[in-house]
Amino acid sequence: MTIATILAILVVWFMPKRLTRQEMYCTWLFMVVATRTADQLLDLYFKLYNQLGPGVEWQAVVLQSIFPGAVGILILNFMPESSRHFFYYLIGWTLLSVAFEWLTLRVGYLTYIHWLLWYSAGVYIIGIILLRLHLSFLRRNRKAVIYND
Repeated sequence: MTIATILAILVVWFMPKRLTRQEMYCTWLFMVVATRTADQLLDLYFKLYNQLGPGVEWQAVVLQSIFPGAVGILILNFMPESSRHFFYYLIGWTLLSVAFEWLTLRVGYLTYIHWLLWYSAGVYIIGIILLRLHLSFLRRNRKAVIYND
């Protein structure tokens, strides 16, 4: 996870940016809050899986404060506007995310207790759709502020 986090940050740093700094900042915060909330609920409260072991692991908290934000920015930065292309983009990112999660299972970062990989696929689909709505909200809100000034 540490290597993946460093790679994600480097890609975000050097990629051609289509997002504004405000969109990247808000997306980073949105992803951290969403990921931490979901993991607190599913991992610690419902005990469906463990990250680096049972309970709160500070390494997992640090990684979850960096990695999801970087990935969220990557997803949004290259997200197509048309619905048809978005559908294929959604499927591609979902498959990539499921494959990455499978890898985290193999290396021992993640351990399932009462969770299945296919549940995660559904969560990724919902998450990517929410990211699209998040960006749409940010852009609509920015236009409304500009026109009201």
